[in-house]
Amino acid sequence: MSPTLLVLVVGLAQGTPAGTPAAPASHEQPAAAKEVPKEGDEAAAPGAAAATHDASPSSGQAAPVQHAPVEQGSAASGHGEEHGPAQILMHHVLDQTWMGLPSKHLAFFVIAALAVIGVVRIALRGYTGGVPRGLAAFVETIVVFIRDEIAEKNIGHGDGRKFTPLLCSFFFFILIAALLGLMPFSATSTGNLAVTLALATVSFLAQQYAGISKYGVVHHFMGIVPPGLPVWLLPIMIPIEVLSMFTKPFALMVRLFANMLAGHMVITALLLLIPLMAQISTFFGLAVVPVSIGLSLFIMLLEILVAFIQAFIFTLLTSIFIGMYAHPAH
Repeated sequence: MSPTLLVLVVGLAQGTPAGTPAAPASHEQPAAAKEVPKEGDEAAAPGAAAATHDASPSSGQAAPVQHAPVEQGSAASGHGEEHGPAQILMHHVLDQTWMGLPSKHLAFFVIAALAVIGVVRIALRGYTGGVPRGLAAFVETIVVFIRDEIAEKNIGHGDGRKFTPLLCSFFFFILIAALLGLMPFSATSTGNLAVTLALATVSFLAQQYAGISKYGVVHHFMGIVPPGLPVWLLPIMIPIEVLSMFTKPFALMVRLFANMLAGHMVITALLLLIPLMAQISTFFGLAVVPVSIGLSLFIMLLEILVAFIQAFIFTLLTSIFIGMYAHPAH
């Protein structure tokens, strides 16, 4: 709400014009009431006290009049704050309740997981005589690409197939969750930091499992430090290598979260240009409508590409990190 509309609302609530200084007049009555006992003598003190007692109901009625504009003004300003551009932007970004559930992101997290299972089940039924058809051909193309071009090349021919199911799960879940977030009245679960933290934690555990299962616990952590280093460099390199173990999943978490969040913030900000320009002039508001909607549709189409790219990058980086622990010498 603009300042002009706020002043008008407060003025109407008081029942006086917006520019009428009603507050100072209400403050003069208590001052006059306080001067009555000072001007009278000691003999008139009981009468003054009675007059003060008789005037107290009127002053008691004036008190709400004094505070009513402040409360109404604060309520009006609070109403304006709820519908400000920043609040609208964060309302479309932050988590909220949905259909009686405590978390909308959690609901669409479960929906995305069930959708992945459903897609896989439908794809398995699409094989007729060992030949994939329809959705099965599309899913098999992606699975073969992840196995041959990502897992085998970055983890190794022997270990790549073992981690292919995990990498496929990452890819399809991130892709479907991002595509679900583009639907109206939906939410992108991977735009929640808790979800990306969980995905990064699973990736971190897979990285450690790759090294421990192959070399054992002791040799796995000893292999973190490159061999052949001088002894005086070990106090420097050991903390750096231990820290790098946690920076890898941290990078995965922040990268996925930021990319999923940024697109929705840009689309919401572009759509907010319409009411913001309409406050300046109706002509400006109507003129910016095609520009705002056109740019929003372009970003929406770009978000489809971003969904595939982010699913691919998360899967690729996870395979690279797993390969670093499975083959530390390389």
